[in-house]
Amino acid sequence: MALTPSCQAELDKYGAARLEVINKINGFQKKRPSAQQACGVFGQLVKAEAEMLKWMEDNQQWCSLPEPFVEDFRKNTQQGVKARGQVCTAAKKEAEARAQGAGAPRGPAPGSGVQLPKGAL
Repeated sequence: MALTPSCQAELDKYGAARLEVINKINGFQKKRPSAQQACGVFGQLVKAEAEMLKWMEDNQQWCSLPEPFVEDFRKNTQQGVKARGQVCTAAKKEAEARAQGAGAPRGPAPGSGVQLPKGAL
């Protein structure tokens, strides 16, 4: 698919923004984020892909983008939407559990007056 230089530059701009978010997601393997953080990053991915898809649809004829190319991208964006839904649902459940005290540490809080035995044991 050979695009005009201006069309290629625009498509590359959207592609670079999308790739930046994908690289963040790939970085999750090294540093595991909280569910809330992951939800935000997947939200960024969905936004970047939606902007890219809108540009493709708006400029499909002008830039001579083949329909299969646009349609494949449209279908692939649904994977990001699905992943965002799963991650954000997990984040919501995590927050609810924390609010109900499920994430609270068991036992007395540090410095809460627990007395250790004194003298010879």
